[in-house]
Amino acid sequence: MNLTSICKSARKCTIEMGLLSNLKRNKILKEISENLKKQESLILKANAKDLSNNRKLPIEQKERLVLNSQKLKSIINSINNIRKLNDPLLSNEKYTRNDGLVIKKQPVPIGVIAAIYESRPNVTIDIACLSIKSGNVTILRGGKESLQTNLLLTKIIRGALKNNDINPNAVQYLKDPNRKYISEMLSMDEYIDLVIPRGGKELVNNVSKNAKMRAIFGGIGVSHLFVDEKIDEKSLLPILENAKTQAPSVCNALDTILLHEKQQNKLLPKIINHFIGLGIEMRIQPKLFQNAKKINSSRLIKKAADNDWGQEYLNLIVSLKTVSSIEEAIKHIDKHSYGHTDGIISDIAKNQKIFTEKVNSSAVTVNASTRFNDGGELGLGAEIAISTTKVSPRGPLGLSEITSYKWIIKGKGHIRS
Repeated sequence: MNLTSICKSARKCTIEMGLLSNLKRNKILKEISENLKKQESLILKANAKDLSNNRKLPIEQKERLVLNSQKLKSIINSINNIRKLNDPLLSNEKYTRNDGLVIKKQPVPIGVIAAIYESRPNVTIDIACLSIKSGNVTILRGGKESLQTNLLLTKIIRGALKNNDINPNAVQYLKDPNRKYISEMLSMDEYIDLVIPRGGKELVNNVSKNAKMRAIFGGIGVSHLFVDEKIDEKSLLPILENAKTQAPSVCNALDTILLHEKQQNKLLPKIINHFIGLGIEMRIQPKLFQNAKKINSSRLIKKAADNDWGQEYLNLIVSLKTVSSIEEAIKHIDKHSYGHTDGIISDIAKNQKIFTEKVNSSAVTVNASTRFNDGGELGLGAEIAISTTKVSPRGPLGLSEITSYKWIIKGKGHIRS
C-alpha cells in the first residue's frame, strides 16, 4: 500500500468536491443509502466474516463490531437525516460598507480529513457521508477487526461517487491495518488538513504527540451522574439504566454514580438491586462495601480500587460512591472526567445551575441520560467525532464543525486610504 499515493490522490479531489452543488451532494448520499439497503445481505455476510475472524474479542468490542438489520436501518436513517440538513456551504453573511465595498464570509470545506477509529462500521458511513455533504475529502482508517465490513461499505460509497461522475478517491480506505501507516500518515501535513482519532488513550496520545497537521481529539469518556439530595425518584432508575445499558461500549455511557450521602439509606438499596438485576457489575466505594453486601450478596458487587475513579469501562460495569455535597461531586468530576459527558439528577434549580456552570464537559445533562451527547440526538444528523477539547469545535462534530471559511471582498476599483 502506497500511502503517499493515496494522500496525493485525495488532495487532487478537494477542488472538485468543494465545487459540488448541494443537489449533487444529496444525490450521492441518496444513492449510498439506497445501495446499503439493496446490499444488506452482502454487508451482513461481510460483518459475519469479521465476527468469525475475531471470536476472541472482548464482548464490548464485539458489540461495537456487530451489524444487523436494525443497526443498518439506523445507519440508513442517519444518511437520510444528513441529506435533509441545510447546505453547510451556503452563506447569507454579507454586508456592504458605506463606500460600496461588499464583504462576504463564505463557508468552505476543510479539505482532506483523515479519520482513525476502531471497530464500529457505522463510523465509516457517518464520517464519509458528513464529509460528502460538506464537500470534504476523506481518508479512513478503521480497526482491523472490521476490515471486511468497512471495505464493502467503502466500495458502496465509492461506487456512488463514480456513478455521479465524481472521482471515487474523494473517499478512500486504508486496507492494510499495519499501525506503521498511522505514524506515516500523521507526518503528511502536505496533503492532510485535519486528523481525527476516535479511540482509546493510546491512539489519542499517539496522535497528540506526532500529528503535524491539526488534530481534534475525542473518544475518551468517563461519564458521571450526580444524584442530588432532592430528586424525582420515578425517573432516577430509568435514567441510570439508560445511561449504562442502552449502549454500554460507547464513550457517553455511564461509568460512575455519585450519590449524595443524604440519599444513601433510601436510594442505595434501590440502585444496587436494580443494577444487579440487570447483570451489571458494581464497584462500590470501600466504606460502603460491607453495607452494599448486606443489601445484595451478589458476586457482581466488588470493592472499588483507586483506579476505578476515572475508569472508562465500555462494558456492563459501573462504580459508585457517596459525596457530601454538590461541591464534592463537582470536585470529583473535575479530577476524574475527561470532559466528555457528565450530568446531574436534581430537582433543585440552584444546584442545576451550579452544576451546569461549573462542570466543564462538552455536554452537561440535567435530569437526562448521558447518552444524549450524540450528533444524531442533537440534530446534527450524525457526527464525525465528539471533541472533548476546550477549544472550538467542541462536542459532537457535525457539518458546520468540519467546514472553515474565507472572506470574499468585492469592490469596484476600491483602494485603501
